[in-house]
Amino acid sequence: MNLMEMLLALLAVVLFTSVAANYNRKMLDQNDYLINATQYVQASQLCHTVLDEIDAKLFAKMIAFFSVKTTYANVNRTIDLAFPGDVYNLNIRAVDCDSLGIPLSTPVANNIWVRVTVTANTKGLRVPATLQRIYTKTYLNL
Repeated sequence: MNLMEMLLALLAVVLFTSVAANYNRKMLDQNDYLINATQYVQASQLCHTVLDEIDAKLFAKMIAFFSVKTTYANVNRTIDLAFPGDVYNLNIRAVDCDSLGIPLSTPVANNIWVRVTVTANTKGLRVPATLQRIYTKTYLNL
């Protein structure tokens, strides 16, 4: 093997090594994106669960409309999912608001709108999932 063949073989090894290292790095990044997306979907599902729980309790008349704010005013829940091994922290807040969902600076007596915000977070989740729903007092949920 002469010097030129040796140099070409060395350049080929460097080229293929850098391509393999770059490919492996991109695969690790893609794995992080996939795990983060999975955690975000799970966190948003847990937020929906809390909001649907409030809907169901109002519909079944298990709680009155005016007790939504007191029951869910500042609640923290911890949910441990055994299979993926994630522990989600849910923060639930309920405030009086106007018809657009903007919180009121001073509470109004017999306000007919309440905004419930649920924020879910877990270790490794880049941005916490936050969902909110505005509840309106009707003749069904007195």
